[in-house]
Amino acid sequence: MRQLLIFSIIFLLIPLAFFAPFTGLMSYIWIAYVRPHEWAYMPTTQLSLAVAGSTLIGYLIFELTRRSPKLIPNGLILLLWLQLALAAFLSEFPATAQAKLIELSKTLLIALLITAMVDSEKRVRWLILCTVFSIGFLAFRSNLGILLTLGQTRIYGPGGAFEDNNDYALLLNMAAPLAFYAGRGEPQIWLKRSCYVLSAMMMITVIFTLSRGGFLGLCVVALCIALKSRHKFSGIAAVMVLGLLLLFVLPARVVERVGTIRNASQADESAQMRLATWRVCLSIIADHPVFGVGPRSMLEAYSRYSDTTAVRVAHNSFLQMAVDAGLPALIIFLSIIVLSFYRLRRARSDLRSRAPDSKLIAYSHGLEIALIGYVVSANFLSRNDLELFYQIAALSTSFHLIARELVQMKRI
Repeated sequence: MRQLLIFSIIFLLIPLAFFAPFTGLMSYIWIAYVRPHEWAYMPTTQLSLAVAGSTLIGYLIFELTRRSPKLIPNGLILLLWLQLALAAFLSEFPATAQAKLIELSKTLLIALLITAMVDSEKRVRWLILCTVFSIGFLAFRSNLGILLTLGQTRIYGPGGAFEDNNDYALLLNMAAPLAFYAGRGEPQIWLKRSCYVLSAMMMITVIFTLSRGGFLGLCVVALCIALKSRHKFSGIAAVMVLGLLLLFVLPARVVERVGTIRNASQADESAQMRLATWRVCLSIIADHPVFGVGPRSMLEAYSRYSDTTAVRVAHNSFLQMAVDAGLPALIIFLSIIVLSFYRLRRARSDLRSRAPDSKLIAYSHGLEIALIGYVVSANFLSRNDLELFYQIAALSTSFHLIARELVQMKRI
């Protein structure tokens, strides 16, 4: 019965994505994060790929002439795509690398479709709310698990790319500021309050994933939100007081896990393994500086540098990018991050002077803090393929183009 229901929903979404590509884009985001096929015990079913394909075809037929692809503003994403493709086809392990390239291509294609179709404040609002409520549903479900077990269990993600607790914490660290500032810019009271509640639930869930990198990212995200408040001193004080209160409220196992951050590099086996892995990654990069060893091919190459068989990834998104596709890919990847920060700040500055009531001003703060959360947590995780990261990079381009168009209209 459950499988029939899920298939019925997807059966309706595929033609809807074709005739209404923007709706298809939001449907893809919902499927990518909520993963409804997991409920029907179909974890390997590529439902999001079917919706993405239908959305792309619909866009090419119905929206291409009205909303052309923004190729020049997305030059860095296209360059990264090219570098990843070259790395995959030149890899010593082509089957593994090219399979991963297909996954990455879907992610980058969705980013390009976002910049093409999300060209107004209304569409930005719908896309951000769709993202917030999709990930917020996961946080709501996780909070129910925390309550039912009285906080005595480690929280894991829904499956797929976010099954690991560390990856799940990274996703929530990026989504929490999005939800907070979506609420800040939302005129409808019930939506505003819902976004605030979901943001809090996301932060609570991060703590109970017991991810140390996630906890560090959460601290940075909370501090950034406080620094962006009108009363910065009061905001920072509130964060510190809340942190102290949590020490008395949280279960002892959570407090002990967080406490290991101070001496992790000396006493913790997993931290020692990370340091050893990073050294091996540097050796791999030195031997393959231009194209790396190919996407997802680190496991095959790792045995040449170490006898350890437990290591699958670099445990660092930046090193992982260089290992997968060489130093040029890392430079492009870092450039995307820097350019996204610049575009968000520039768009916010233009909007404040031209459209001070625009919701995009509040949203830009959320996207900016989400990127900061990613940069912090990504130092401990190999998630250079994170879908939400590329969606935020694409939205920063949309913000830039919308603000630029508004400035030009005002001059006329």
